[in-house]
Amino acid sequence: MLAAIVAVVALLSGFSLATTVYIDQQGTAGLRAELETRAGADLALRAAFDLAEDAPAQDEAVRAALARTFDPTGVSFDVTRSIEAEAYFTLPDPDEPDEGGPGELATIPDLESRADFATGGAPAGPEDVAVQAVSAETLGLEVGDPIVLNDVEFIVSGTWIATDPLDPRWYGDETVVTGGSDRLGPFAIAEEAWARFESPPTAIWTAVPRSVDEFTATNSDSVVIAWQGVERQWRGEVPEYSSLVVQGRLTRTLGDFAGRILGLRAIEPVAAVLVAGSALVVLSQLVQLLVATRERESALYWARGQSPSGIARRTTAEVGVASLVGAAIGVGAVAVGLTLTSDVRELLAVRSSGVVVPAVVVGGAIAFAAVASYRSVVSVTTPSKGGRGSARVRRAALPGVVVLVAIAAALAVWQLRLYGSPVTPNAAGSPTIDPVAVVAPAAALIAIVLAALAAFPGIVGRLARRTRGSDVPSHLALRTLARYTGRVAAPLVIVALAVGAATFGAAFSATWNQLFTQTADLHAGSDVRISSRFDPLSVAELDAVAAADGVQRAAPFDVQVLSIGTVTGTTLGAAPETIRELATTAGGSFSPEDAAAAITIEQPGPAVPEGAAELELRVEALKFEEPPRLSAWIADSFGSLRSVEFGEPAAEPDGVLVYRADVGGASGTLLSFDVRAGSSSLEEPATFRLLSLQADGTELQLDQFWITDSLRGQFYPPIPLPDGDGFTLESPLPIVRMTATFDGTGADVLRPGVVVTQRLADLLQLEDGDLVVFALRDSPQSVTAFVTGIVPSIPGSRTDMALLIDLAVTNHLHLRNSQQTLELTDAWVTTDDPEGVRDELRALLPANTRIDSRADPVGRQVLGAASIALWAAAVCCVLIAIVAVGSASGSRLRWGRNDIASLRAIGLSPREQSSVLLRELGIVLGVAGAAGILAGGAVTLLTVAELARAAVDRAYLALKFSVAIDWVGWGVLLAALAAGIGLVLLSLSGRVRAIAARALPGEETE
Repeated sequence: MLAAIVAVVALLSGFSLATTVYIDQQGTAGLRAELETRAGADLALRAAFDLAEDAPAQDEAVRAALARTFDPTGVSFDVTRSIEAEAYFTLPDPDEPDEGGPGELATIPDLESRADFATGGAPAGPEDVAVQAVSAETLGLEVGDPIVLNDVEFIVSGTWIATDPLDPRWYGDETVVTGGSDRLGPFAIAEEAWARFESPPTAIWTAVPRSVDEFTATNSDSVVIAWQGVERQWRGEVPEYSSLVVQGRLTRTLGDFAGRILGLRAIEPVAAVLVAGSALVVLSQLVQLLVATRERESALYWARGQSPSGIARRTTAEVGVASLVGAAIGVGAVAVGLTLTSDVRELLAVRSSGVVVPAVVVGGAIAFAAVASYRSVVSVTTPSKGGRGSARVRRAALPGVVVLVAIAAALAVWQLRLYGSPVTPNAAGSPTIDPVAVVAPAAALIAIVLAALAAFPGIVGRLARRTRGSDVPSHLALRTLARYTGRVAAPLVIVALAVGAATFGAAFSATWNQLFTQTADLHAGSDVRISSRFDPLSVAELDAVAAADGVQRAAPFDVQVLSIGTVTGTTLGAAPETIRELATTAGGSFSPEDAAAAITIEQPGPAVPEGAAELELRVEALKFEEPPRLSAWIADSFGSLRSVEFGEPAAEPDGVLVYRADVGGASGTLLSFDVRAGSSSLEEPATFRLLSLQADGTELQLDQFWITDSLRGQFYPPIPLPDGDGFTLESPLPIVRMTATFDGTGADVLRPGVVVTQRLADLLQLEDGDLVVFALRDSPQSVTAFVTGIVPSIPGSRTDMALLIDLAVTNHLHLRNSQQTLELTDAWVTTDDPEGVRDELRALLPANTRIDSRADPVGRQVLGAASIALWAAAVCCVLIAIVAVGSASGSRLRWGRNDIASLRAIGLSPREQSSVLLRELGIVLGVAGAAGILAGGAVTLLTVAELARAAVDRAYLALKFSVAIDWVGWGVLLAALAAGIGLVLLSLSGRVRAIAARALPGEETE
């Protein structure tokens, strides 16, 4: 029996420690893999100050402060200092003395190694400037040319472009590649050149992790906490502290990942409590068996003069030593495993949860031994004061325990279902793990099993009375079970817990896998999702994505914040064709075809056929001093907008101008014309009218009503012509945009259809056909739409409160209200190789772009550890059950040895006696199996959905999912349990036959 206690504690200790180490290993591997996919600012930290007069001393102080901040975390950082300032540049050109604009001035460390120089080299002195190559080309600058920066003249020493724009030291600055748009640059100067300016610049220290391999699942939080305390800790330590500005994109990356695995941390104690609770129940049964088998020995010690407390202390000490030995064996096994597979030093960094559970179980075993052994000794030595004299109390004890455990289980399950997750917000609003909710599965499982144990004596007692006239082995088996329930029913509890744990683990695994797959599909929305919130995706970048190896289709979509009253969510704008061709079905919870049909709105404008090479536009332009310049906006089937410039017109009689444009393969719907008439004054009103449009000689329909906008709030729009095919211009405007209206009139009434999520519909009490009013980014007025569909979730949305609208609406409102190019930050990609394509796309997109795949291998690897932990818990319970059943069968043999001799004496053969014991255990194990399946099923229905949601970080996206079960895994575990118990029973049968055969001389060979 002591060996069984050693084995149970060893299994429990090894499981608890190994589970903690495994979860940390998976968290570490996932964090490093996540960091490997990031670039630019997502991998860096920045601290900026006004440049001090003593710049070297300031640099030394900041570097020292950074070292003090991060040394305790165990993560090393490489630090670089740059100096930056805003600049206004002018070109000293006598022909155009006013040509200039805003720019960015900088001193860039190690510029020679971080950039490729197209011409010249880095600035060598205070009068030199190296200009970013694209900016230099835009300004027509060459080496040796002068340029004035903030009224200080410099000479161009070279032109350069960043070698690796993904380098975190650039902090995701796209101007090092593009040269900027609103602000040109960077203009790189030597540090000593700053003395030539009056205003002090900003000094920026950029800290980049030396290696992602230094991050672990346990030290990443310390990096975040350390950086959050910088503003407080650096006060008085760094010159110019009052100007400190802190940027922590890396800490946000680490925080996002920590948020993802918070649910995993919640499942870890669920598994630990499940195994610990099962182990404590098993140990209580084993201790009771040990004490029961030693009653005669205890009576002998008492007869020799030992006190009851002394006898109890001896048994307690034996159990304590056995438990400690078991714990040492379990920890040693884990240490050996780490030595062979990774690094045994990981034990030194193990979290406290890895050792708390073994400590609790060892303490529980000792406490059980102390109480049970003392009661047993007292019952033997003083029957009137012990257990034998208080049968009524003993019979009431188990039901009382069952009631208490049931109340605790009901409370835990209620709290878990009330909050929907074991992860709940604390008083400060931060997510924490609810200690009551995490014990719900174990408490419910133990409560149901103990209820089965309490009901067992009555069941077997009734069966025993009914079988008095049946065969002798069956009657004897039931009579023994009814008479010695406390001794023979231990396997019931043990096996029932193992079966229940296996059922719960199999259900959680299948449910989690189903939910993770569904939410990963919904989060990505397609095979691959591209998100560039800080640097919108350009048409050139989208074209590069579409042309990349392995990409089948690529389409942009629009993501905006949805705000309706106090409800906030996500507005997702996508073309119906994008939804049909690229959106995921999310495991059947979303129908792309139905959603596309529900949001489709007829796009007004002439259709440019696919493959068209040239557009020819005929217009009437009267009273203009010079022919206006024209361009057009064309949206393809995926809603992507492209601008097409018309060349200089050919003049025909009667003020007719013929414009031609190379469309460059663009096809789709022509939405708008931009008419730029210049800023010169008009002597009398000018008239502009669209006459005809052809594509490669084919006439295109041009009978839409074209509403006019000035795109400037301070300018009144021109007067539209009655037929909507032109306008009259009474005063000059920089630009007039003509956009085809949806309703064919100047009112441009728009009533699109939208699809909303069930969660949003519930909050706003929306039904199909209802009106919903919301705002879009580029519209000064709210959009009124009809609800044409309600779905559980919308792919690509970041929230469960989302609205899907045709991107044509977004394009239309943008074209009517903004002169800028529509900035779309997200795109979908379909491919057969999401992971391979993701690596291919990284170099084509801005440095701070997120690229997610629907497979989400990092998330599956890390969060899947929760499923592995519960499978391991089930395996541990099965092993404990096999060990405990073997021990219980041996105990049954020891205290029943005299009965074997007596039964043999009255004529029961060894085979019949073996049949009696096998039937005893068979009945117990049958009831245990049924109770375990019942308990596991009940716990599954009550808790698995909530726990699976907690273990999937984006489970809020999946409104509906069903609880499933991994039948194969469940069957394998139960088969292993049955096989182990079968071997135990086979051994027991042989031993019973041998003992019964030796009971009468001459029958050993029977």
